[in-house]
Order: sequence, then structure tokens, then C-alpha cells
Amino acid sequence: MTLCGVAHSVTSQVIWYELIIPGRRSMSYSIECMCRGDGKGYAKITGEGLRADRLVAVAEAKNGQTIVCGIYPYAFPNEDPTAVRRSGDEHALDNSGIGSCVVAMPLLDGTDLQIRLYDRGTEQEGGTEQNGSTAVAPVFEFPFKALASKIKSRLAYKFHPELASEIRGFDQRRLAVSPYLYVTGIFPVSPSEVSVRFTVRFPKRDMANGDIAIRVLDASATPIDATPMIIEDTDVFTRGDFNAPMWERVYAVRIPKDPRTLCIEATQDGHGHPYGNFTCILAPMFEGFVNGTLNGTRNAYHEPSYPSWFERRRANVNDLAAQRDAIKAWEYQPKISVVSVLFNTPAAYLTAMLDSVLGQSYANFELVLVNVSGRNAQIDAILDRYRDPRIRIMEAENKNIADNTNVGIAASTGDYIAFVDHDDVIEPDALYQYVSALQDDRGIDLMYCDEDRLDNGEYNHPFFKPQFNRDWLYAYNYVTHMLMVSRHALSQIELSGADVAGAQDYDMILKISEVARSIRAIPYVLYHWRIHQGSTSSNPGSKPYADDAGRLALSRHFERIGVKATVRESELPFRYRTEYARDHDPKVSIVIPTKDHAAMLAQCVDSVLRKTEYQNYDITLVENNSVEPETFAYYERIQKESDKVRVVTWEGHGFNYSAICNYGAKQSDGEIILFLNNDTEVIAPEWLGAMVNYMARPDVGVVGAKLICRDGIVSHGGVWVSVNNVGYMGYDLAADDSGYMETMRYPYNPEAITGACQMIPRALFEQLGGLDESLAVVLNDVDLCLKAEQAGYVTVFEPKALLYHNEHTSRGRDENDPRKQRRADDEYGRFFLKWNPVLRPGRFINLNLNQYDGNYKIRY
Repeated sequence: MTLCGVAHSVTSQVIWYELIIPGRRSMSYSIECMCRGDGKGYAKITGEGLRADRLVAVAEAKNGQTIVCGIYPYAFPNEDPTAVRRSGDEHALDNSGIGSCVVAMPLLDGTDLQIRLYDRGTEQEGGTEQNGSTAVAPVFEFPFKALASKIKSRLAYKFHPELASEIRGFDQRRLAVSPYLYVTGIFPVSPSEVSVRFTVRFPKRDMANGDIAIRVLDASATPIDATPMIIEDTDVFTRGDFNAPMWERVYAVRIPKDPRTLCIEATQDGHGHPYGNFTCILAPMFEGFVNGTLNGTRNAYHEPSYPSWFERRRANVNDLAAQRDAIKAWEYQPKISVVSVLFNTPAAYLTAMLDSVLGQSYANFELVLVNVSGRNAQIDAILDRYRDPRIRIMEAENKNIADNTNVGIAASTGDYIAFVDHDDVIEPDALYQYVSALQDDRGIDLMYCDEDRLDNGEYNHPFFKPQFNRDWLYAYNYVTHMLMVSRHALSQIELSGADVAGAQDYDMILKISEVARSIRAIPYVLYHWRIHQGSTSSNPGSKPYADDAGRLALSRHFERIGVKATVRESELPFRYRTEYARDHDPKVSIVIPTKDHAAMLAQCVDSVLRKTEYQNYDITLVENNSVEPETFAYYERIQKESDKVRVVTWEGHGFNYSAICNYGAKQSDGEIILFLNNDTEVIAPEWLGAMVNYMARPDVGVVGAKLICRDGIVSHGGVWVSVNNVGYMGYDLAADDSGYMETMRYPYNPEAITGACQMIPRALFEQLGGLDESLAVVLNDVDLCLKAEQAGYVTVFEPKALLYHNEHTSRGRDENDPRKQRRADDEYGRFFLKWNPVLRPGRFINLNLNQYDGNYKIRY
């Protein structure tokens, strides 16, 4: 091939090449414009006889690696020439035989590329294979260099901004039925590794030609060792045309955090002329994706803007004046006793605590100080200075924090007793907010508020707490500060002894919870827990005895309420795991609705049979409308191989998840029912036993599992339910991330859990009437949890029950199919019409947090 006639015009940005191919007539092509976009370069090419549908473009790097480029014609099939010309093809009306196209090229700043165009028509003449196309020689080629492309792109935007803007992102304007690949997110899964998720689309009609091959390259086009994992696999109808579906698959690859420039390519195995289907991520884009994930999953505890948020929301002088006026009209103004134990408190901390209590807008209180410091001239001097009729000082022998606190309780005369540590401070409206809640409900026997850390004068790391959450409390004392209890309830319990010193507040909370008429969390940051050397706020290991004391307090609580349980320490201090005793191992019937997808079902069932430690279970596969022969062959084989598995057939038509599950439940006989999706896979051998563990408690209705995607990213950590919307808790966190207040590590009570792995006692399931069959597809699992709650039962999320979940793989996403979407919309409406009136915002997600986000983000 001879390159003849080269002319460069910087101002016009037109580069002409004339190619003479031996044995063929000469043809002239021009690059009218070249620019860079997001991860791709774009070149508008014009040439005599150019037909984009006959061309294949290949980018070859210096190391010999090749990447198929995308080629896009200006015109749509049989489009009006005037419209084509208006879209940018200026030769559409001149009958000159000249055509135009746009080539999308990989943007790799670590290597130079040579772009070669091949005419598929030359296949008739034979030749050698070039990445899927056979051609004697390229009909056109040009360099695409890292530095030069930046210069050309800047010149193009400067001198021909309309043309540059026209071709930039040209491939994204041809998405409807064209192959496409795009990155959907980059998720940190460890300090040194990320998961890159990307979506690949091809026309469904082409998928018979083979499966998809994935390559990941770095900035120099060197292949990166990365095994693609399938996250979703479904059909989509981009134009609403059910006869022209697009095949869509979401992949993930786990790679090191460096390099930060990537090229991801998807090609069809066995396809004679592979489509150009790739995308490139440059370092700034990589950082943008990672930061987007971190911002999306950053919870309130780590929110850097919290100090300014708090400053705008704390009570100011005008607020306090208004509160004092409001109090005058209150009919109920109970006396509050604030108890604080002093032990060699640093002067600055002590005076700050005293000032914060004495400055309350609610005036009917007493401050009971239990001074166990012995001879401490500094403390004595401060107390002399703070002579106030509201202060009562009790000098006592220093025994332990439990006994010392009891001295203060005995000396208190208030209707309610609040507890403030000697080195912490409270907001001036703390007592006001507590007593304000009592105006609506005088039966509240235990109260607590939101709090943060006070670190060298800065407020940070807030804890926005839920309303009373029993299993959260069983994991650890999330209540902590500012604890206030009624004398009514206090008179019914035994005060904490020395054996629970260090956890006496936890012990009291558990005891009060047993007799309380009502428990209330006050959704205001009213308590500041000071961080300093020796405090448990900064060093949980500073008081190891408190860990044992907390375990003892929780064990005794179970004894008092008649629940046989063993409380064990966990991997974190002051965190506990409870094993509930049962007189037998109840049989669990695992009900798996399934239709086709035999390989996926086999993976699910095999993981249950092979990994599950808890052995008293059977599996009921509920066949519904399968058509693939391999599905029925699998049914026959698995029933022969395992006496734990049986297949029953639901004779209904269409898809009604609720009806299928109800049928499967009736066909099984286990004392406990576990609904399990066929697109799940067991990870943790203890999964089933961890869930059955809660069935020994009479107050537990539904138990759910922690579900993660195959790339190690959480997909389900419970379900939040708000007015007109629902979503998953902990979504997009790394699997080993503890989540907000350790909700992804320890059990807690969410509003609901997903039906992908949902356990319920058979007796309760039948009492509730099973799953609502009018909710055929969506929210039937959530509805079941809410019905159980109405009946007086709690839902538990147990993260030790860990499974993979390939969500949307078996049925696809409703939003990708207009027919499914219409049905889903109808069922959403029916669900919220039923439940909106009884939903209580702030019960599970604190009112200071976004009620429509599962990662506990501050509400602005």
C-alpha cells in the first residue's frame, strides 16, 4: 500500500489521505474532524463510496493488541437526504457518491494507536483475517496518538466547535438498537481493590453467534488479569418494540485500585465481524466513579459537613426564649433529677458540664452530683464556686460506677432521672425536648437522644438513633446517652450492682425495657460525648471489665424474660452475639420458585446441599411454566441424587410469585418456611442455623439474610419503607463494611427484608394468610413483614446468613419491559394505598436522616 498526497490544514482541521491499494482503483478519504470525549476519541471520516455498514475499524497499539472501534453512519436506513444533510452529512444531496461516518476510538494515554479501516466487501477477494474481518489491506488508516489527539481536539473545539460537538458522543446517540458498553460504577471492595461494573448490550438476534468475551486493558493496552463476573443477565426493549429486544448483561471485574486508566472491550465469540463495543476510563473519570460511590454510601457518622449541619440546627438564643415561653403553658412540668458522678474530673470538663446543665431552658430540675474524688482541692473549689439551689452534692466513698450512680439515684427527688457523665455536655434545650415529648405521652418510661463526639472543641461523628430497636439493643447498647428513666419504671426494677459496673446503664436500659409502658428516642442532637485519653469514646479497650459486665447484663435480661440464651462476645468490644436455646431442631422447608434457568437453579440448590451446616431441612422446587428440556432433565436428576429435594408443579398461568410461594408452602411440611430465590447461592455454611436461631424467640416473625453480589458488594441489608417508596439498606457497601452503627455486621430490626431469602414460622405464615396474591410480583415480601409487625412480631436482619444474589437474572428488571412495568406500577399503587396511612417516619431511620436512602445519610 502506498500513501500518496498528504496535506494538513490546521485551521480547517481537514487531513486528506489518498490510498492506492494494489489491484483496486484509488479512493480518497478525509478526516474532517477529530476530537476527544469521555473515554473515547471521535473522527468524522468522509470518502468516495464510503459505506459505514461495510466497514470494520480496528485500533492497534504499539504492543500489537487490537481493539475493534465503533463505526456509525450519519443516516438512518432510508432516511430523507435533507434530514441526513441537516444532521451533518453535507454530501447527502449532491449525488457525488461520497459518504460520511463517525469512528469511535479507544482513548488510551499510555500508548499510540494506529486506526485501520477494512472493507468487508473485500472478503470476496480472500486475504488474511484481521480481528474478525478478512481484507487484503486496509482501505484507510491513520494514527491516533495520545499527545497529538489532545492538540487536535483542542484545535477542533476552538475552530470548529459545532462540528466537534456534533461528533463527540455520536455513539451515545445511536444507542437504541446498537451494541454498547458503559461503566455503571466503580466500588471499593477493600483498601487495595475495586469492583468495576459495566453494562454490555447487543441485539438479541445476534446472540446466537456466540457468547461474550471480555477484555480489560490498561493505559498502554496491556491486558489486565481480571475474571468477569455476571451480575445481571436480561432482555431490554429500548424502543418498546417487543420484536427487537436487546440482550443486556451487567458484568463486574475486581481489579487493583491502580492502574486508574482502563479500556474494557466486549466482543461476540464466533461473530465474523465483531461490533466495536468498548469504553475507556481515564484517571479523572476513575476517581469520579470511586468518589461517587463513596459519596453515595458515606453515612452520617462520616459526613464531613456535619458540624455546619449541626450549627444550623442547634437551639439559639431566640429558640431558648421561645421554649421558656412555651413551657409556661404546659400543664405537665415534672421535676427532672440529673445525676452525675464526679471522679477527679479535669476542671475544664467539670465546669463545662455544670454550665451545660445549669443553662437549661427547662427550669424544673435538680443536679445531683455524687463526688467520689475524695480530697481534691480543685474540684472542691469549683463546687464552692457553683453554689446553686438546684445543685445537690453527695460526698461518697468511691466504690464502683454502679454503686456510685446508685447513691445519686437514692438522693434524687425528681419524677424522672437523667444521667450525664462528668466530662460530657448537653445542649441547653435537652430537658425541654424530653419534657416536650411527655406532653403527648406521659407513659414514656425510657428516653434517649441523638449524640455526637466532642473532640477538642469540634462536634463530629453523630449517632442518629432509631426508635426502640430490640435486636439492635441486643447487639450492643446503642441507646447510651442521654438516658432518662421514669421513677414509675425505676421503682419496679432492681438497681444495678457492682457485677455490672461499667455497663450499669445497659443493665438499666434492659431492665426498664421489660416494664416500660413506652420508650421514646428524641430526634435531636442533645448530648456531646467528649473524646479524651482514657474515655471509652476514643478507646473502647480502656475498660475491659465493662465488656464482661455488658454480657452479664444481657444474659440476665434473657433469664428475666424467660428466654433461654447464651450471650457471647464478638470480634468487637461491647458487641454481643446471642444463641437462643431450643428444645429441638425444627424442620425448615426451603421453597424455591423456579422457571427454566437450569444451570442457575443447580448452582443454588447445590450450594444449599453442599454447604449448609444445619441439616433438618428439605427443598421444595416449585416448577412454574418452564419450557426448556434441560430444566426437566435437572428436576429428574436432582430428585434421584438427593432425598432432600422434591419438585411440585404450580398449574397457574403467567407469573405470580405470591401464588407460587403459597402453593409451595402448602406442598411442604416444615415447621418453618424459608422462601429462597433460584438466583441465590450460599456463602456462609452457618446461614440457615443463624436464621433458625431466632425462631426460638416468640416475638420474632420474619428473618432475613445479608445478600451480596458476586463482586463483593452488598445488595440487601434490610428494607426501608417510606411513603410511596421502598429500598434496600446498605446498598453498594463493600461486603465487609460494618455499615452505620454496625448494622451490616450485627443483627437489628429493619422494617422489612427481601423475599429472596425470607424465613417465617409456618403457623404465623398461615395466620397472616400467606403472601398477598394481588401483589403478584412486587412488594409481597415487604407486605408480609408489615403484616407480621401489625400482629406484634419483629423482623430480624441476620448478617451471618450470607448469600450471593444475582438479582434480576431470572426475570429481568420490570423497568426494562413496559408490560412488566405497568403491572409493577399497579401493584406499587395497591401496596402504598394500603400501607401509607400506617407508616411512621423516623421509626427505623432517624428523622434527621434521609427517609429515602438506605445508607443513613443526613437529611438536609
